[in-house]
Amino acid sequence: MSSDLAKARPRRRTRRAVLGALTAVLVSGAVLAGPTVASADPADPADVALGQADLNGLAYNAGTVDGISGPQTEAAAESFQSDRCLSVDGIIGTQTLGELESVVKEVQGKAGVGQDGDYGSGTVTAVKNYQSAHQLTADGIAGPDTMKAMGITRLVASCHTGTAQRDEIVSVAKSQLGVRADSGNCVPGKPYSICADWCAAFATWVWRDAGENIPFMTYVPNVYDWAVSHNRWYGTSQLHSALPGDMIIFGTATNRYHIGIVDHVSGSTVYVISGNTSNPSNSSQIGVYDKSYPLSSSVFYGLVRP
Repeated sequence: MSSDLAKARPRRRTRRAVLGALTAVLVSGAVLAGPTVASADPADPADVALGQADLNGLAYNAGTVDGISGPQTEAAAESFQSDRCLSVDGIIGTQTLGELESVVKEVQGKAGVGQDGDYGSGTVTAVKNYQSAHQLTADGIAGPDTMKAMGITRLVASCHTGTAQRDEIVSVAKSQLGVRADSGNCVPGKPYSICADWCAAFATWVWRDAGENIPFMTYVPNVYDWAVSHNRWYGTSQLHSALPGDMIIFGTATNRYHIGIVDHVSGSTVYVISGNTSNPSNSSQIGVYDKSYPLSSSVFYGLVRP
């Protein structure tokens, strides 16, 4: 990893040069095939390279610093975004890059090196010196132990709910186990009865009843949109982090079709309490049941975190 960090990386002046070259080509009237237009990629390669270096320096393991946002880089960005309470999309855009640079500057300040937000070779050396002086593993990487010693916040607490709240969500969901819909798909006497597909109505009611501030929603894609806009969305690469009380969405980006509440996770299996689902013992009965599934992207699209 240190060899990657030590490589020369494109800085903002490089990005301006690249953009300038593209502009010159366009002005000259040259024809660019659609798939090669740089603006089609929401993350600029120079920003991605800088972000990769910073992610690696902060122990998020983005892989090779090459300016290409592949699966490893996206997973690293999602982990950082989650820790910093940012919108979790895996894209190294303006907000994520700005937050990365801000954290790196804090590390650089504690390590006694110039604060430019770029985790380069000089920062690696300075962090190694700091680690040696504080009886830490001198690898030049500002991981959790090093950041803790520096007094720098790594995990922003404001969007990471405690166990008590999660326990309450699961308790509310379990209190409805065995509730069944009638032939019109209504759930008489229940606040989540809409006489139509009611899994989203059930899941959002559970959260509200447990004290979460979430609107009444009856359509799974609307829950996803709400989660993204409120920095509560954790995509497919974060499924492994599922916790009790999370809402978990079934399907894919183009077919988000069902939602439930995570009861618990056991190894690679997740137990989900959901409404408008079939009784595992009698598929003709629809109601609230606790069922097990592989915790996999082949089943789920992602998580909504309280």
